[in-house]
Amino acid sequence: MTSEARGVLTAAAVLAALGLVTGCGGADQGGEKADQDEGSATKPLSASALERAALAKTDLKGYGIDKLTEREFNGGKDAKALRPECRPLAALMGTGVDPAPRASVYRSYGAASGRDAGVSGVVRLSSYGPGDAERTVGDLRKAVSACGGGFAVTDGSGKRADVAKVTSLAAPAAGDEALAYTMVDGGKGKAVIAFTVVRSGPRLTVAFGVNLTNPTRSAVPEAVVDRQVRKMEAADG
Repeated sequence: MTSEARGVLTAAAVLAALGLVTGCGGADQGGEKADQDEGSATKPLSASALERAALAKTDLKGYGIDKLTEREFNGGKDAKALRPECRPLAALMGTGVDPAPRASVYRSYGAASGRDAGVSGVVRLSSYGPGDAERTVGDLRKAVSACGGGFAVTDGSGKRADVAKVTSLAAPAAGDEALAYTMVDGGKGKAVIAFTVVRSGPRLTVAFGVNLTNPTRSAVPEAVVDRQVRKMEAADG
């Protein structure tokens, strides 16, 4: 990966996705915010219930699936946009999101074969308190609309990483509501990271996608989103 392809990709969540090529992944995630009772779609799922709802190695043919810890996901850093209206977009790439989820778990994925070969990424499943998942999606929609021309980001250590462009995409017909968009690195490589967010009641499925073979043509595979959302929604059963 060239240095130009790392501008947006310096966000720790995306680096975790890129780490798939070297086998990044491993232990169960720690640091859950709360261990709520498992229950219906009106209640937050506990971290242990989210773990059971998350993608497993055998769920997607042609994909490698691994667990990530919270620290592996964000490297102890949180991206921050310099423009307040763009902060939801930057925050999504770390764990310093507002409102904070009650619990989150993480999976990395990588397509080794098929039409998505070369695409890697991260899926974060989060369980929220009343109204917080809806607010998160609403804040992201506003930020995508307000920040289409790009914005400046720091990666948590003060390093600057500009986003050149934010583009809204057609959202999948999944969950109670969904949105999708891409962000383009401000470097001359113009690397792209793709995002899909699906809300199912008080839970969010957030998927990142990068194309390691052609960073300008990144996407979140439909198969990943479809399988993960179905597993998340089946958790009520």
